[in-house]
Amino acid sequence: MKMNIRSNFFRTLFCVGLLITGITSAQADEEKAPLWEVGVGAGAFSLPQYMGSDERYTYPFAFPYLIYRGERLRLDRSGLRNRIFDTDRLSLDLSLSGGLPVKNSNRARAGMPKIYLTGEIGPLIRWQISDSERIGWSANLASRAAINIRGKYVGWVTEPYLRYIYRTPVSNGNLRIKTDIGALYGSQKYHHTYYGVDPIYATATRPAYQAKAGLHSIYVKARVRYPLGDNLELFTSLQARSMRSGVVKDSPLVKSKVYTTAALGVVWIFATSDEMVMRNEE
Repeated sequence: MKMNIRSNFFRTLFCVGLLITGITSAQADEEKAPLWEVGVGAGAFSLPQYMGSDERYTYPFAFPYLIYRGERLRLDRSGLRNRIFDTDRLSLDLSLSGGLPVKNSNRARAGMPKIYLTGEIGPLIRWQISDSERIGWSANLASRAAINIRGKYVGWVTEPYLRYIYRTPVSNGNLRIKTDIGALYGSQKYHHTYYGVDPIYATATRPAYQAKAGLHSIYVKARVRYPLGDNLELFTSLQARSMRSGVVKDSPLVKSKVYTTAALGVVWIFATSDEMVMRNEE
């Protein structure tokens, strides 16, 4: 029982971390902001157990809210970033992501080995196409190696995406909207980890399947931050992803070729630094 509680706690914590890194972001413009901010947030999220699963994780969550806007090292709503180089339009950052654990109690994977919690890390190249007071466009290319919690390498992914950012003043501050349109490519090893079926695990309703490298899916993400007061913000995140054009669409483990993920919550910021810096965050 204790192991189940601990497993659920870490799984929830990891889900929250993934969602926080994708929930919100600000513009790379001339707006100033505190060097650091501290707060707390709470809400709820719903997402598939793995990309293409028809079974979902739906949890309430709470999380610490930490922002640091250093000249090189930044901890913001896009995650932890160590800016290696930065010009007026081109920057090289770290890209972080991950995959949730999937037990063999998942109906599609019944009797198969479970998938362990997986982290992804790699470089992110960003080209700022245009930027104004309210609107920004950037082209981004991320490439990440995936390693599970047991230290096993499970492949790599590449993710090109176009980002649009819009901000407009409202009564309590600035409404911010971020939209990403992109695609995900995976290696053969990565795809086989999630979608391959070795002959030993084949059944009458789950034929053997050998995954291959290539396009995994295309997606659209939208994130909104709405100020409710000086120190209180509402956030929401919605993602729609299609695997219909991907190379793993025929895997017997892909039960939903089109699906969504969503999150909704609030953040209360209770402490900020007196020092102000250029916001310049993505």
